[in-house]
Amino acid sequence: MALKPPDLLSGLPTVSELLDKPPVRALVARWNRSAVAGNVRAFLDELRGNIERRGIEMPTIREMAERAARFVVTRQHEEIGAMINATGRLDGPPWIRMPLADAALERIMHYGSEFTIADQRGVGASEEMESLLCRLTGAEAVAVVHSYSAAVWLALGSLSAGRGVLVARAEMGDVENGKSLPELAAAAQAKLVEVGATNRATIADYQRAITAEVSVIFKHASDTYRVVGETADAELSELVSVARKRGLPLIDALGTAPLVAPSVASHSPRRSAQASIGSGAELVLLRGDALVGGPSCGIVVGRRKQVDRFVEHPLFASCQLDPLRTAALVATLACYESPSRGADSIPVWQCLNASIENLRNRAERLAAQLAHAPGIGSATAVETRSPLFAASGSAGQESFGVALVPSEGTANELAERLQSSSVPILSRVGEGQVVLDLRTVLPRQDQRIADSLLGPSPSSNAQCGCPSSEASPTPSCSYSTAPPLQPSPPSSSPPSSPWL
Repeated sequence: MALKPPDLLSGLPTVSELLDKPPVRALVARWNRSAVAGNVRAFLDELRGNIERRGIEMPTIREMAERAARFVVTRQHEEIGAMINATGRLDGPPWIRMPLADAALERIMHYGSEFTIADQRGVGASEEMESLLCRLTGAEAVAVVHSYSAAVWLALGSLSAGRGVLVARAEMGDVENGKSLPELAAAAQAKLVEVGATNRATIADYQRAITAEVSVIFKHASDTYRVVGETADAELSELVSVARKRGLPLIDALGTAPLVAPSVASHSPRRSAQASIGSGAELVLLRGDALVGGPSCGIVVGRRKQVDRFVEHPLFASCQLDPLRTAALVATLACYESPSRGADSIPVWQCLNASIENLRNRAERLAAQLAHAPGIGSATAVETRSPLFAASGSAGQESFGVALVPSEGTANELAERLQSSSVPILSRVGEGQVVLDLRTVLPRQDQRIADSLLGPSPSSNAQCGCPSSEASPTPSCSYSTAPPLQPSPPSSSPPSSPWL
């Protein structure tokens, strides 16, 4: 006689019983018991609901433990949101943060394990941070706040509250996180004065728009869109000349921009903060993550008079950077000046500075491995171009990747499989194949991609020291895409830095 749902439910194990089974016990060793227990409880609740509604067959305790382990891993992926980026894109959805340099992670660990006192000077950046930023960019003074949109808002509020701000009509778009320039200006009580047409704003348009009510010229480079077709824009040097003649400060909001000019081979969507300061901008705003390579924050550099006005804003204190992100930013900035580390120790610049020969060799090695993976019909090293930046007008940077053709099903289904695998991988799909663009994949992640599709080799588990279990659904070393917390072993030849 078939068992009814109430009878089946009496055979469900407890959370504690599942936590003691090998697949789930391995996850407890990897994360922590309370987090895994909460997800196991959610798994049992979901299973109980399926049995009550549909009367499904009760799995064996071993099958239940394996399913519970897969459920926990999926939940952890969703909560943490870490993925290997094989899209060739460095910014824009779904990415909200880039990986940090090992030096930044080490410094976070150091400061995070100790009590921290407040900056005795009462300003928004530590003395070390201020010194580094001034040396790197040539600025007289700096300030750092918790987000780029906060930097834009405070800059407008401190330099132009209640007065006019000249800005090109084409630049009246989003700043970040769906916050538009008009919204931030309204919150800062600044009055935006649009200059020119949607696709054209000449220096003559700016000159005609200047009145007694105008207090600032604002140049805004958007990270989320670009205007294409027949366009014209005033050069920064021209705007600086006009601003000086009229006695107006010029704010250059760069967004995703490097601190200093990169090497010729590197790809950057816009000028560096150093170049902007050199051209005469009085206040330069940029994101601390993205091409700077640090934590998410807003960096403000410029002339001391304007930075002092920025810091003296009544709400500046509410926007200051927390100690852990300050520590991470200082460590990141120090990489630019370090002969042994250099900018190549910052993950975003590892990606951008990787030579095409290096990417080709990696693609060929990875393709040879992935060709033997289950569900893969073919894996081929292919030349491609990485789009890199959402607002960039170029065709992207030359790159190499691996084109995967599924042995069955569609390319979209294979991409979904990669995204939900033990090591989540986000890829590009086109022309019936999945492309893993290695321009945005760090070298240390190549083996994780192979492990995700082939399963981890015994040597990889031994090297990383992760807990292993034959029944464990995923290797611990393949889960997180964050950089290792321990410093990398010294190389026989230190990497050269394009900044030195």
